[in-house]
Amino acid sequence: MKVIHCPRRFTQAAWGGTETCILNLARVQLQQNIDASILTSQALDNTPAETIQSVSVRRFKHQYPFLGLAPSQIKAFDQSGGNLLSWSFFRALMLEPELSLLHAHTGKRMGAIIRTVARLRRLPYVITLHGGHFDVPDEIKTARISHAPTGWEWGKAPGALLGSRRVLDDASAIFCVGKAEQKAVAAQFPHKRVEYMPNGVDLDHFQQAPLVDFRAQHGIAADAKLLLSVGRIDPQKNQLSLLAALNELHKVQPHAHLLMIGHITDETHAADLRMQIIKRGLTSHVTLLPGVQAQDPQLVAAYHAADVFCLPSIHEPFGIVILEAWAAGLPVIASPVGGIPGFTRHNLNILHAETPSPAAWAQQISGLLCDQSARQRLIANGLIEVLQHYDWKKINQQVTGVYSDLVGSRA
Repeated sequence: MKVIHCPRRFTQAAWGGTETCILNLARVQLQQNIDASILTSQALDNTPAETIQSVSVRRFKHQYPFLGLAPSQIKAFDQSGGNLLSWSFFRALMLEPELSLLHAHTGKRMGAIIRTVARLRRLPYVITLHGGHFDVPDEIKTARISHAPTGWEWGKAPGALLGSRRVLDDASAIFCVGKAEQKAVAAQFPHKRVEYMPNGVDLDHFQQAPLVDFRAQHGIAADAKLLLSVGRIDPQKNQLSLLAALNELHKVQPHAHLLMIGHITDETHAADLRMQIIKRGLTSHVTLLPGVQAQDPQLVAAYHAADVFCLPSIHEPFGIVILEAWAAGLPVIASPVGGIPGFTRHNLNILHAETPSPAAWAQQISGLLCDQSARQRLIANGLIEVLQHYDWKKINQQVTGVYSDLVGSRA
């Protein structure tokens, strides 16, 4: 079987949960004798071809169909989900030999190209909804609208020709990383194959002993209570609320230290974050590390150096970093949003911070730091959960089972 994974972009310079998912899925498929590769655009990365962890990645030139875009606008669209076109991507998919199935990881015009190629070549295609399609809070929708490009758009005609509004309608199957999303999509498409397909984690990678003394390397005191947050530096991840919670926490835990790791996808938010660190007098209590690569040993070392993992996001389609924290043996506190309640259980393997106020977060964190039995319960149950259900090999068995059904029925 030969499968091509097609995300909107794929770059180590702006890595996130979607990239982690696609890479690990392709990597495991290669190990199981499926010819898997990645074709994408050159958004944020104009390297035409490279190999990442044995997976072939090819990138193609793209454009945004608006007149008079400035370079800064193009970069912003690359970062924030701009609706791009790539005719060289279309041509490459059409000419790829011996192709069995296309796996789309994006919709809009690029998803429409995948749809059109599948129809012309009489191939099945599946699509994974990574970023939330139906299960999205109003504030995220409003932010997307505010970042939408303005000016005269010439892309409506090619979008209509390619069927950009029919990407989900014509997909052979739809994968959802969150249970709430899966329920909403199944209601919208009652006669279509809609599967809950959660993310996984590379257990061996995150369970390995760290190669470096992370705290010593970054000037974090050995006796500090270290809070870790991993995620894109972006308003959706809500890092500003952690700074406010840290202020509250210092009233009872004066040596608490916050470590934030993630690629910057919103420059304005990153600037606000740095300004608030200074304004709140937290410079010596906060470490911000943007741009740590997914396979950097520093990331694993950070998980093992921390005391508590915090995820205060406004929205999370899944929350793959929770799996990483569980695999590394960390207790987790997270906002019960998006797909998180679908695979976690409050007070069993996670603490849900139901109240979003900084004081409530500080209280949850302080309580967990002081209650050793609660910490051990969350750590043990989180590890059991991730071992039983979220190894990438198990996730891939579900994915390739669908592939085989679709390829077999098409044949």
